[in-house]
Amino acid sequence: MKRLFGIALILVFILVPAAANASSTVLNLDGTQSGWAESELRQAFAYGLTYSDVMSNYKRDITREEFSSLAVKLYEGLTGNKALVGANPFSDTKNTEVLKAYRLQIIYGKSPTSFYPNDKITRQEIAVMITRTLNASGIGTKATSSSLPFTDKGQVSSWALDAMQFVYSNSIMKGIDSSSIGPLQNTSREQAIVLMKRTYEKYRGTTAVVQPQPLPIQPSPAQTVTTVPGTGAYIDTSQKDKGLVRVGYKGNGTEKLKVMVAKGDTKYYYPLKPDGIIHGFPLQLGNGEYKVSVLSNITGNQYGYVKTETLSINLKDPNIVYLNSIQTITWTPESAAAKKNIQLTVGITDTSKSINASYDFIVKNVTYNYDKINSLTTDYTPNPDETLRVLNGICYDYSSLFAAMKRSEGVPIKLVKGYNRYTDVYHAWNEVFINGKWVVVDTTFDSVYYSNKQEYTFQKNSSDYTKVYEY
Repeated sequence: MKRLFGIALILVFILVPAAANASSTVLNLDGTQSGWAESELRQAFAYGLTYSDVMSNYKRDITREEFSSLAVKLYEGLTGNKALVGANPFSDTKNTEVLKAYRLQIIYGKSPTSFYPNDKITRQEIAVMITRTLNASGIGTKATSSSLPFTDKGQVSSWALDAMQFVYSNSIMKGIDSSSIGPLQNTSREQAIVLMKRTYEKYRGTTAVVQPQPLPIQPSPAQTVTTVPGTGAYIDTSQKDKGLVRVGYKGNGTEKLKVMVAKGDTKYYYPLKPDGIIHGFPLQLGNGEYKVSVLSNITGNQYGYVKTETLSINLKDPNIVYLNSIQTITWTPESAAAKKNIQLTVGITDTSKSINASYDFIVKNVTYNYDKINSLTTDYTPNPDETLRVLNGICYDYSSLFAAMKRSEGVPIKLVKGYNRYTDVYHAWNEVFINGKWVVVDTTFDSVYYSNKQEYTFQKNSSDYTKVYEY
């Protein structure tokens, strides 16, 4: 009998939480909340959708950082998965919840390196982040109706319209009054928490548990492009302090154009289409005076000047040039190459190991396309996201993809053209800045070695390569 009583007592201690633990589940509101929000705040707390930093001063406008944390809570609540921390491209935050949200593609920076964690967030931005959180959780976000019956509908940005229609048609977000939905208004902490609570209640249990890693290899359908205002030649020198000039030309489809970047007697030429799209070009010839020109074909091999700008640069760090998105190495924080790099390097804090992870993926997954070289024109430029999609290409594609991936992480890397002692054709490879020095890396050769089960090394002997151009 005593033994049975002892077992029962043990079970009581196992099954019933201690009083101290029970008290931690009680929410003590600070009195700043609105009357309409009180019960919903308590329920959101009970669901585990909140955290201590936002559970006070409820009428204060919520920040990007705070809402990112709530989005991660919603994701974890819907999926049952713990979100993982991704690589950090931002110079203004080390918040792990922000990095989790970034890895899940719920949030992005306002620039490639800046998140602006303390900026306030509008209702239309919140709508977009809610739909991204649902998408990351494996839940579709197609609006049940395209109706948005508010007089301020015209204030909704085109990029947020689908999301606003979704949250409204699914009773997640309501109007601020009978005639307005307030897309540009900031959102208070209590409003944001209630929106997440409503989303959770509507979609909990409606999807199978999804695994947050690895991220899918999905190139962005079309990266955002900037076009020339008006017609004719356009040269933008506003980013010269980053070692970058941006050039475009809007004209008829028959014009044959080039961009020339010159410093002293050294000149670099690039193809340019008259489609109005603005491309970046590097100022990689050191500090001093440059001339940037748009040239138009007159006849044969003769070109005439259309427009020229003169500028001077004095960069404190010359390696900043090799972080930019340029015509031959295009990337944005939302591009497929950047996202794939995050997937490959998540949790890696050592730069050398991070570089090797991306290198290893390219070498083992991208195959050389022997037929492609025969169909290329002289003005061919690689597209890193397309190479990632098809997982094949020529040396130019390999080196462009590797450069885009690492530049998106903030690692200086060059795309180099010239010759290798083991081949008699024009070749492209990379130089990566590791531990204070430039290291020659050739993903194309190593991919061929790997496919043929031959030994290869990450770092190449620079004496085996003859550099002609670098970008």
